[in-house]
Amino acid sequence: MRVLFLVSHYGPAEASLVDNATACDHQVDILDVQGPGWLQRSAPQNRRGLNRWATYWPMRSARNQVARMVREVLDQGAYEAVFALSLPAAGFAARHLEDEFVPILWRGDLDFSAARTLLTEDVQDLTAAVDRIFLQDEYEFDKALSKSSRSAHLLHLDPRGALVVSAPLLDHRGTAPRVVMLHPEGVAEDRSEAQAGMLRQVAEHHGGTLTALSASALYRKRDVSRRRPLASTAAGRLEGFTHVVLTGSSRDHQAVADLFLDAGDGDRLVVEDTIGMGYWATERGFVRTGRGARLAGALHEVLEQEAGVASPDGPGGPAESAPTGGRPEQDLLQAYLAAMGRRVDRSYEQLRVHQDNGPLNVFFSTSPLEDRTDGARPQRVRNMATALDRQSPSVRLYSTPSVFERRAKLVEGLLAAGRPAGLLYGENSTSPIPFEHIPGAVAALAQTMRRHGGRSAWFVRDLHWLEEFDGYLDEPERRARMQDDGLRELRVIEASVDVLAAPSEAAGAGFNALLKRHGEPARTWFPLPPAVAPQNVATGLPEAIGAGDESTTLLYAGGVSELYGLDEYLAALTGLDESLLLDFVVRPLEVDRLHTMLEYHGLQDRPGLRVITESLEWYVPRSQRSIGAVLLGGSYARFSFPYKTMSLIERGYALLCFEDMAIADFVRDRRVGLACPRSQEGIREGIEALVNADLSGLAQAREQETWEARVTDLMVYLDRVAELRP
Repeated sequence: MRVLFLVSHYGPAEASLVDNATACDHQVDILDVQGPGWLQRSAPQNRRGLNRWATYWPMRSARNQVARMVREVLDQGAYEAVFALSLPAAGFAARHLEDEFVPILWRGDLDFSAARTLLTEDVQDLTAAVDRIFLQDEYEFDKALSKSSRSAHLLHLDPRGALVVSAPLLDHRGTAPRVVMLHPEGVAEDRSEAQAGMLRQVAEHHGGTLTALSASALYRKRDVSRRRPLASTAAGRLEGFTHVVLTGSSRDHQAVADLFLDAGDGDRLVVEDTIGMGYWATERGFVRTGRGARLAGALHEVLEQEAGVASPDGPGGPAESAPTGGRPEQDLLQAYLAAMGRRVDRSYEQLRVHQDNGPLNVFFSTSPLEDRTDGARPQRVRNMATALDRQSPSVRLYSTPSVFERRAKLVEGLLAAGRPAGLLYGENSTSPIPFEHIPGAVAALAQTMRRHGGRSAWFVRDLHWLEEFDGYLDEPERRARMQDDGLRELRVIEASVDVLAAPSEAAGAGFNALLKRHGEPARTWFPLPPAVAPQNVATGLPEAIGAGDESTTLLYAGGVSELYGLDEYLAALTGLDESLLLDFVVRPLEVDRLHTMLEYHGLQDRPGLRVITESLEWYVPRSQRSIGAVLLGGSYARFSFPYKTMSLIERGYALLCFEDMAIADFVRDRRVGLACPRSQEGIREGIEALVNADLSGLAQAREQETWEARVTDLMVYLDRVAELRP
């Protein structure tokens, strides 16, 4: 079969599909629409090129003229199928091709803002032209809906068995580990350096090295014209490397990870648990994943297992000797064309809920999941959604009308067809939902779930928009409008859900105090604090990560404003033994202010002081024992449950908080730290006590205080509420 691939980028993702096609005896031409120009042309009769202005943005409206040129290209090439790989390529095809084409988008293609007008136009043109789009996972489905896609969303075909790699890509004969960290192209330098710093310490602990390299560098556009296979090209660029850590997420990550599995290098691979690669790991049954310190722990465990195993007579050989050969188990191109021929409704999405017969769960948040490991709300939303998914595949809805309306119809259709209803769980945001009709639509869906035997809960993260403090909503009219919208949202949703949830009992009491000021009655709040994510739990690290000595590190990670009570903490530190190490993990923009405060308290030149701007997930302490300070000030502290509490538990650090904070009972009851009086002397005594305290509760908390346990607790409470319901 003669096929044409339209591309706008070329890397491992495209190369894996082209190699499969070539191995299955298809003749492949590759046209770069960004040039536009030919990357590979096997048809000698096809001499027609495209004028350089064909994709230049002022000429994008000259569709008929460009379409005529494209028609000549297709006719001369006598192609039996056209594949558009990437959003720009698919947008080009939508505008200029009259015939059917297969649109395949990669992870990240839809990661752009509304200000990117040309990409926005590509989505609009694509969804108007095709009835289905192939995407890499459900997370990408969410993005497509948020971009107002009106097409069906299908998953990429399973690439297992698509490549035949006859030898490992990695060096299995090396005695000292040479680890390569493969990261996304264009990743922020500070993040990449922080990740590499912790992973490098692990490699060096085993007498090895670590090198950072872009995952996309394993195959470049220049390799296409030389007709280099992906496997041998990647092997050459990995020459001498013995192990791989795949960090972040990109268009090429999944193809690269699959390549290592196909080559038999899966036992030497560690993958960061991003949303996309976490989905990939679940589908592949791959378990060596983690985030932050847990990722470094997974690398240590792999290197420990390999220690003493490698030998000159071991399996595999030099990386450059890894050719590709044989016919693949499946022909991906034929499989895609078969998928294009199957009838599918435009509203269909290939979600896991369709392969499951258990209770149907629904997860609502005001904004989509974010692939982040910082920020309290993004982490909470992501982890709660994942926990609900593990109980039973769920349908995710967001407040964006294009997402909510399409997914709500799906839920109603599944329930009407006899699917048992499970749990509808929703979360508010830091401000009211911006679309006036959505709160009522959420309430209506909760009522539908109840009619089919389901339950519902609405989590309120905070009601700070009801407070009145300097610097926040100083315009009276704007403040009044937000408060009216927020109270209306709460009333509408409360009337239909079974349970209102808050971060803690103290938070619920604080919410009721705020509501009372506005003439609202008190509500009953179910405590639903943040929890531990196993992917973040720092286990498996060697003792040498951090200085392994007897000293203790005092860690402060957070903001530097008055809200965080930092002045009192700094004043307390001046009276402590200088053998204690002091670490501050703060945002880069707050470093100068922190130094000013340290200078004021006489701590600027204190021995053992460090100011760090990297994320807490990649923070490396200098001692085996660390104490994390969570010392919020103001009224906010009395009813908030800082997410950092769980982040410190995930790292195995003892907690110090004030005894009047909402988390004080949690810290004491779980034996994960101490609650001290709100005074300098109280802080000093608390730190001194924690230096030698028995903190056996930390290990138990890391095992028991999980997001799955939170879902279970909520379901037990909902059962109790249902029994009491008249």
